[in-house]
Amino acid sequence: MVDTTTRVVPLSRARRWTWVLVVVAVAFAAWHGYGITVAPERPFFWIGVVLDVLVAVVAWLLGRAWPPAATFGPDALAFERTRIPYTTITDVRRGAVSAKPFWLAFWIPTSLVVGLIVALRPSGDFDREVVEFRADQGRVRTRWRDYRAAETFRAALRDKLPDLEVRYGVEPAAYARDHSPRLGVGGGFLAFALGIWLFFGTWFGLQLLDQSLDRGPYPPGPTSAAINELAAGLSGFAPLPGVAPDFTEWPCSRTNDLVLGPDPGAADLHLKLVGATPAAGAVEARLRQAAGMDPDQYLERLGPDDVDFEVDIPEDDDLYVEFSTGCVTDDAVPGLREDLAKLATAMGAR
Repeated sequence: MVDTTTRVVPLSRARRWTWVLVVVAVAFAAWHGYGITVAPERPFFWIGVVLDVLVAVVAWLLGRAWPPAATFGPDALAFERTRIPYTTITDVRRGAVSAKPFWLAFWIPTSLVVGLIVALRPSGDFDREVVEFRADQGRVRTRWRDYRAAETFRAALRDKLPDLEVRYGVEPAAYARDHSPRLGVGGGFLAFALGIWLFFGTWFGLQLLDQSLDRGPYPPGPTSAAINELAAGLSGFAPLPGVAPDFTEWPCSRTNDLVLGPDPGAADLHLKLVGATPAAGAVEARLRQAAGMDPDQYLERLGPDDVDFEVDIPEDDDLYVEFSTGCVTDDAVPGLREDLAKLATAMGAR
């Protein structure tokens, strides 16, 4: 007598984990997308978003392929949308397949020590219980870690097909439609790749939590005062023919500069006075005196501790003087540029 009841047999929790992976990948994509706005010139976050979307799509596709349960209805076995009439099922087999290749492929590139331990253990320690049968759709295969779960599935199938003999022995190399993870070499490498993605995705994402500058930003008020105080002590210079103010803005490095790159909202303003003039020695000596530098000193920071205004007078046969404001926000740059221009004028540069 054929069983006409409906019975649901759990298969695996793989889909649950794929949905978790989809949620994590979508969250990563949003967070790394924000990283693009913070550091658009850095490739890390662009690549990260592409990988996040790829992981989400692959996880979603795998989740669809691995139903959580099989439904034994009155006249057909259903794996969600896949319906297999009992009349088409033949050659039911029961056996075991080792998942050792999966763990070798995952652990050897992850940890050689653990990989060697896995390699030394017998294949039977990694067995998965398999039920396989033929139908019009071809070979269909399910597998479990627990022997009792496989026995429950086989018993439910036997109740629906009491006259069908269940034989022992499966062919792992033969193609079959798997309704649970196959756990082969390819799956091991995929799991390893997901581990790498999770590690670097988390690491790069954490860098966004600290967008501070390596030094600064310094307040423009005290910096401006330090520049003007130096300029006041340098009035009365004769004009320096051929010496023109040369302004440049240096990008300011962040604490996480490798990943985030320089901050587009801050700059270190530099004024350089360079030229061939007979008065180079006298100009540099007077500048050292006004800045409170020793005669053989080449670099000095001026002003209070909360500014980074520096005077640099490197050893050179001609005139070579450079002033830098330290990192300040972009809105402070125009005002400090005017202060440095007045300083250059006071030194005779036009």
